[in-house]
Amino acid sequence: MPPLHLSLFPARLPPRPSARRLRALTLGMLLLTLLAAGQAVAHAEPPNYDIHYHARLDPESGEAQVTLRLEQSRHALREARFNIDEHRHHGFEGDGELVESDGVVYWRPPAEGGEFRLRLTIDRQRGTGGYDARITPEWALLRADHLFPAARTRTLAGASARATLSFELPAGWSLESRYGAWRGEALVVEDPERRFVRPTGWLLAGDLGVRRDRVVGRELVVAAPVGEGVRRMDALALLRWTLPALLEIFPDFPERLLVVSASDPMWRGGLSGPESLYLHADRPLINERGTSTLLHELVHVAGIIQPGPGAGWIVEGLADYFSLAVLHRAGVIGDRRHRLSLETLAARAEGVRRLDTRNAGGAVTARAVIELARIDAAIREASEGQYALDDVARQLAEAREPITYTRLRTLSESFAGQPLPVFDELPLSRRR
Repeated sequence: MPPLHLSLFPARLPPRPSARRLRALTLGMLLLTLLAAGQAVAHAEPPNYDIHYHARLDPESGEAQVTLRLEQSRHALREARFNIDEHRHHGFEGDGELVESDGVVYWRPPAEGGEFRLRLTIDRQRGTGGYDARITPEWALLRADHLFPAARTRTLAGASARATLSFELPAGWSLESRYGAWRGEALVVEDPERRFVRPTGWLLAGDLGVRRDRVVGRELVVAAPVGEGVRRMDALALLRWTLPALLEIFPDFPERLLVVSASDPMWRGGLSGPESLYLHADRPLINERGTSTLLHELVHVAGIIQPGPGAGWIVEGLADYFSLAVLHRAGVIGDRRHRLSLETLAARAEGVRRLDTRNAGGAVTARAVIELARIDAAIREASEGQYALDDVARQLAEAREPITYTRLRTLSESFAGQPLPVFDELPLSRRR
């Protein structure tokens, strides 16, 4: 038998691919890898859904006809639970399933989206008789928060909404909102703190007079119906004087501010909203006590908004305290007037025995201002002038959480670097 020869190599090697073919193969594999990765990311990321809010204002019926049009894929929004005002919201309709129960409307839209519709009775009177929402043949003033009710949602994990806003108005009307002026193109509604985005803040529509300015990088808009006796330029001038001083305390103040106003029968006061506020036409820009309703509401807009249990005096007191302080620091009132204003508030507060009452208006707010001035002085003395109540208020505003006595005291003493006995002297029924 002839000898057996074994070889570890094939008798003939396959031809080596050319450099061009090798590059093509490598590129193809890379493209396939990227495509597969992209598909994986697409399935991993939750889909957003789009909501277009639309409102038709009708002076003849006194109502607004509201539509929420939902566009989505993969059934991102499964359910929305709207908190409704049973005295104002009615006429609910919607694609998919709709259930009304105990002040809540449940909407379970189709997988591809659909519409939810309702009607709102616009006029609303407060307990004192004035209106905080009103529609007439010439104008309408209300809050978008009421027009588009708040909702809790059930969605795919991590899904969030993108929202736009449009209006249908009577002929000749214009509209101002915190999102800008309505000029026929959809307004973008943004709220980075919420997954379910909805329009909020004050709205004013009708035959309007509007004044605009830009101060320290902020857009200021003062609007009122024509013929209502509103001093738009006076308000704009006071804002121009005082906003720089306010921003030193609250640097995160919104980039845009809308001030709306009207006369009777609207409520005779001021009311704040997100990036917007309402002020009655007859309210003085600076009152005889040296405080300002306009600046008081600006402090609320800056973030001093939500009181915890028994802490209404803190929120209202801080708003009045800083309205007076800003007027003084901006040079609108002098040292003597500032001192006299504090004395006037102290005299008004003499009969107050408790700060943590249900109603923190009037004399209670005056007493709160005096006590906050004492807290400010204690912080300055303990920190040798390094810190003040400004620093406390700034952190309270930035936190965007309910303001409480405990939080006020903890922050004040942390800046002071020591306990402050002034807190033990406050007239409170409970310390929490």
